[in-house]
Amino acid sequence: MDVLIREAIIEDYKNLSEIYEELDEYHRLNHPELFVKPNKIPRDKSYIQNIISDERKALFVAEIESKIVGLAECYILKPPNFGVFREREWVQLDSIVVKKEYQNLKIGTMLLEKVIEWAKGKGIDRIELKVYLFNENALNFYLEKGFKELSKVMYFDII
Repeated sequence: MDVLIREAIIEDYKNLSEIYEELDEYHRLNHPELFVKPNKIPRDKSYIQNIISDERKALFVAEIESKIVGLAECYILKPPNFGVFREREWVQLDSIVVKKEYQNLKIGTMLLEKVIEWAKGKGIDRIELKVYLFNENALNFYLEKGFKELSKVMYFDII
C-alpha cells in the first residue's frame, strides 16, 4: 500500500473535515465536560486556507489511492516577551490524526517525519505538543518517537 504525504490544498477540505470530525468526536466521547458537538463547522474553508497560505503553519495529508486517510497540523510559535524566556521558536504540533481503519500502518510516523522535515527546513530544532491523558495511543506513539514530558496541566473542579 503506497502512502503519499503531501501538503494539503483547499480542494482537500471535505476530506479534511471528515478527519477532523473523527478527532473531535473522540475528544467529545472522552471529555464531554470539555468538548461539545458544535452548532456550526468548527474548521471552515477559511480556517484551512489560513493554514495553507501562512508560511508559519503547515497542514499535511496522508493519501492512499487518492483517498485522504490522515493529517498533521502544525505551526511555529515563540514564547511571550517577558525577558525570562530564552528567545527561540518551536513547531507546535497541533494534531496528527489517522482514520481509524488506517491506523497501525505507520501513517502517523510518516506524517510526523514530514513535520520534522518541515521544521528542519524552517531552521527549527524542536517540536512540542499537548496530548490528553485519555489518549493512550497518542501518548505511547509520541514516547516511542522520543518525545519527553515537559510539564503537566492540572485542574481543580470547584463544586
